[in-house]
Parts: sequence; structure tokens; C-alpha cells
Amino acid sequence: MWKYKSGDIENISLHDNFINKIQVDGDNILLIFDDGFDVLKTHPLNDTGKSKRTTKSQIVLKKSEFREGRVYSWEQQDKHDKIDFERLLSPDCFFEVLDWILKFSKEDGKVSIQGNICWENFSNREYSILEFSCEEILFCWNDYCDDAWFEEWPENTN
Repeated sequence: MWKYKSGDIENISLHDNFINKIQVDGDNILLIFDDGFDVLKTHPLNDTGKSKRTTKSQIVLKKSEFREGRVYSWEQQDKHDKIDFERLLSPDCFFEVLDWILKFSKEDGKVSIQGNICWENFSNREYSILEFSCEEILFCWNDYCDDAWFEEWPENTN
């Protein structure tokens, strides 16, 4: 189904991309990006010479489970509410990723994603952290559609 599959975490940028859907597929959790994510020009599967945005793509958290989700209040940033996993699976939930690179600890399998969560019927985006555990991570995509939004940025901003 997917043309490209990669476990190369360091050469995929998720920053400012949206997880449009979270699904469970057997013992895997899928993070689905309807508008893709960014594959850096240094990625071995990117031979374009530029950092590129993908078409629809997904991250597969293999043999995974949801650990915890927290939503922080803008007014009282030291307080947070827990996010129920069933709420994350809702079709009206989306998550804007603020991390450049997915945080994954191979030692304990912990995956952490920071960003803004929102539900379609709720106008505010709230800063949130989602935590999962898994044995392996796969980034999956079929094609490139545009340059990554940061492609034209200067390498050094001195």
C-alpha cells in the first residue's frame, strides 16, 4: 500500500503538520496525516535534493499502546486535564504537531508528541502532550507534492 516506509526518525519533520485521525489497527496505533508531513533532503529515500512535503501519509506505532494525554490550560499552565484515548479516536479530533522530530526512547519504547489539540466543535486549540509506547515506528508515504514549508529558509541565520 505504501511506496515508502522508513524508521528514520531524524530525517522526518512533523512541525506544523496535522494529525487528522488516530486509529487502532490490531496492536498498532496509526497517526494519519491527510496533508502529509515533511521528509528532509537528507533522508535516504528522498532523492530530490530538497526537503519535501508528502501526500497523505501515516506513522505506524507498532505493537503500541496509549499511555497518557494531557491538555494544558492557557490561563493556568501548571494545571492539566487528562485526555481519554476514546476522545482521541473521535473523527472530529485533530492535532497540530509542534515538535520538529518525534521523540522516541528505544530503551523504554516511550513516544512523546507535543502540539495543539482541537475538536471540530471546540474553537480553541489547547497545548497538549500525547504519550504512547511502542516497539517500532514506521513513517509511511507514497509521493511528494511540494517543497517543505521551510525549504527556502537559509541554512545559517547569522
